[in-house]
Amino acid sequence: MRVLSFTTAFPNAARPQHGLFVLERLRHCARHAALHVLAPRPFFPWPAMQAVPREATQAGLPVSHPTFRYVPRFGKWSDGACLYASSLATARRLHRAAPFDLIDAHFAYPDGFAAVLLGRSLGLPVTITLRGTEPLVAAAGAWRRRAVGFALRGATRIIAVSEPLADFARATLAERPGPAPPVRVIANGVDLGRFAPAPQAEARRALGLPEGRRLVVSVGHLSPRKGFQRVLRAMPALLGAAPDLMFAVVGGPGAEGNNATELRRLAAELSLTERVVFAGTQPPERVATWLHAADLFVLASDYEGCPNVVWEAQACGLPVVATRVGEVPRMVPDFAGHLVDAADDLPALTAALAAGLAGGHDRAAIRAWAEGHGWEGVAQRVHEEWAAAIAPRQAPAWVAQQGIAA
Repeated sequence: MRVLSFTTAFPNAARPQHGLFVLERLRHCARHAALHVLAPRPFFPWPAMQAVPREATQAGLPVSHPTFRYVPRFGKWSDGACLYASSLATARRLHRAAPFDLIDAHFAYPDGFAAVLLGRSLGLPVTITLRGTEPLVAAAGAWRRRAVGFALRGATRIIAVSEPLADFARATLAERPGPAPPVRVIANGVDLGRFAPAPQAEARRALGLPEGRRLVVSVGHLSPRKGFQRVLRAMPALLGAAPDLMFAVVGGPGAEGNNATELRRLAAELSLTERVVFAGTQPPERVATWLHAADLFVLASDYEGCPNVVWEAQACGLPVVATRVGEVPRMVPDFAGHLVDAADDLPALTAALAAGLAGGHDRAAIRAWAEGHGWEGVAQRVHEEWAAAIAPRQAPAWVAQQGIAA
């Protein structure tokens, strides 16, 4: 089986930490199929993107980076069509050189939208993985909601990384009559080798942190959605019972912006400057070191799909405090941490953090739970969906109707 994986969320020379969750799944899926990654690079910012070669290799995967030309700021409605037009020549060249059986797309818009058009042009079935932003995109306006619906209708099979995303896909598909592609939940996984229990004292020495203080760590791009500001606001109430408390924010700017200035200002206003570490963007192995150094992991997001970092924290044996969003309720059982129903419920978040810091969690049990969710099992289930998508006798009616050959 030869698969063309199509995504704009993929690491490159200019953004080495971008889309690591896609890379992790694909490098494990490559054990089951021959993959070529088509990861268009945005033309802006131009100097940085010029450093990205048109052809590269990531984790053993061949990657093509055509330039994604689009209308900045005001032309978001056209991103799907622009992405298709920017990628078609490269996709055709690759398909002529060694024909593909399937296009595997990540995110419904603009990636899935463009992938469906590529599938029609190349005569290939398309699978689309929903990863978390789709409901937000659909809520941004009638055109983008129709574009998401077009992508989902045009897919041969749909994978969702969480139950809420699967529900969203089914509800969107039900808005129009007729047969709909199957939807299957396949959550993200974890690299159980890189993320594993390790001595806390060694990790703290490696990071230059004091050994005798309690440390809460949160990881993610610096955007308001990730909720770092919520943890900062909870800290003053925690200091009575935990006067040695520290908080580390591990992450840098992302596609949703950068609220580092606001976070630093809030830390200063709350007299927490000496207690908060802004570690910046870190490679995966360094993220693992921060998790090894921690006493508790927190993710106070108001929206998520299936956050890999929750699996990574648990694979290190860490208890987790998180908001009950996306796949998180199924990721964090009662023995592994504490969940908060509403992201902006500060008293509930404070109570959950206090309970997490109180200790008593069975770290071996938390690690054992994570061990059942490695990337290899994810890759096997994804491969099953790919095989079903290309099986001729299983080609659904809508594939023929839309001109896609399975």
